[in-house]
This record gives sequence, C-alpha cells and structure tokens, in this order.
Amino acid sequence: MRRRMRRQRVEWIGMIKLVLCDMDGTLKPFGRDRVSERSVSAIHELRDAGIQFGPATGREAVDLYPFFGGDGSCFATGILANGKQVYVDGELVLERPLDLAALKRLEAYCLDNPDFALIVYVPTGEKCGRPTADVILSGTTEREVEAYARRTGLTTSEGRRLGRVPDAKIVTAGFAYMGESAEPMGAIRNELRERFPEFDFVRPSPQFFDVLPRGWNKATALVPLLERLGITRDEVAFFGDSENDVALMGEVAHSFAVSNASTVARSAARYHIGDAADDSVAKVMEAIARAGGALEIPEDALPR
Repeated sequence: MRRRMRRQRVEWIGMIKLVLCDMDGTLKPFGRDRVSERSVSAIHELRDAGIQFGPATGREAVDLYPFFGGDGSCFATGILANGKQVYVDGELVLERPLDLAALKRLEAYCLDNPDFALIVYVPTGEKCGRPTADVILSGTTEREVEAYARRTGLTTSEGRRLGRVPDAKIVTAGFAYMGESAEPMGAIRNELRERFPEFDFVRPSPQFFDVLPRGWNKATALVPLLERLGITRDEVAFFGDSENDVALMGEVAHSFAVSNASTVARSAARYHIGDAADDSVAKVMEAIARAGGALEIPEDALPR
C-alpha cells in the first residue's frame, strides 16, 4: 500500500468504518474544558455517513459527558478507562476492575510521600441520564490539586473530593506527581513497577501515570470492540498523542499523531497531522465522512 502524506487522498483500497480518538491532548487540547463544536459536528458527520466513532481514552463516562457538552451519542461506543471498559451503543460489553488490595498498598505508598497523590473513580450510577462517580483524591489537598491543574493543563474531574480508597469496585486510577518538574518521572516509574508488580504505569501526560492491570492497555480492548461491530483492523483510524496510545497505534492500519504528541507517539504513528488546538482531528474526520469512508487528509490538517 502506498501512502503519500502531501496529497489529500491517501492511496488505499478500502473504507474507514470506525474512527477512534484519544481525548486529552488529541481531541480535547490540554487546558480546555471540552472539545470544540467543530469536533462534535465532525463526529455527527461521521455517524451520518455510516461510520462509527468512539473515544479511546483513559477517562470514564463521567468525564466524557461534560467534555462533549452532554452529547452522549459521542461516547456511546468506545474504549474507556484505557481499555478496561468497552461500550457499544451505550451497552457495557467489557469491564476489568483493578486489584483493590494492590491499589490500597499503592495508596499507602502515596500517603508516605507528600509529592504523590492517587486518584480513583467510584461509579455511583446516573442522575437525570448523566453518568456520575465519586472521584476521590488521596494524599493531597484541594489547593495542591488546583495548582497541579494550572501547571499541567489537565482537566480535573467534576464531583471530585478528598478522601481514601473505599472498599468498592474500582476500574480507573491515576498516580499524580505533584512536584514542580517532570524530571523524576522515569525513576518514579521504575520504583513503582518494582513495588507493585500487579500494575503497569503508563504516562499519558508529563506528571501523571495511568494505573493499569499488568499487560492491559487500550489495544487489549480492540478485539472485543471490533468483534461486536463486525469491523476489521484495516477499517479503523485512530488518533492519539501520548504513551498510552502507542499500543493501539500498533494494532490498527491507520494511526495518526497530532503535532503536539510525545516523541514516542509520533514515532509509532503512521500519519502526522497538525496540533490538537487547531481542530486537526476534526478536519480529517470531516474529510473521511465527506469521502464516504475513503481516507483523506486535507492540506489544512497537515503539520504547519
């Protein structure tokens, strides 16, 4: 298959039937509270053209609701919680909780170090059709959380509160380094891996690790999703920006990195487009929809 990035139409026989997209730093730029109106419109164009769309994100539905302005159709299908949840048309078809005993040991480790914090999501059902959850921050203060959000650009979850890890099913957890610099993150990860062999620690942003069951990632969830949709890997396009996207980039035929992506994500991606802040993903989604599933990359979506 020949591919020439500088042409609008990529030479490929076949059609895109599913578009998956990371959220933070890809569809939703860091520092913004929600995706752009153009991105939501592009998602609807895909769906109107008979092309499925879904987020492939470390976030849960409780975060996606405000990100998409309450439009639940934008995340009814997708890979959530870094592959630990898979939804198809609003139905949860796969879920992989974290090891609670190991998670509590990780919390104790964080409590012993003032620069570490643990974030866990405890779903609480729905309210007026909106997914809800207790988002618990352990080992930190509200002032530290606000400063961290300003410094890193990460969107903090609605309904968050300070507390401890409860005796409950937990699917999503994150480890935050609250220090001023990301420089120690490599050494911190090495120690975490040694102390907590039950988990992988994947870095979606400079000072944050997603906590995953060892050997689990977004790509793990791809097979059950495609089986339910009746779609092949060659019919999938995926957009990402960071380390937790690399495994999935390697499993689909058409992987894209935005220009603000990490070095490891840019190296893993087959195609490269412009910055997340420039609606580059939306531009490509519009082109795919308007071409009826043919893979097209508009000139204005290419890196500047």
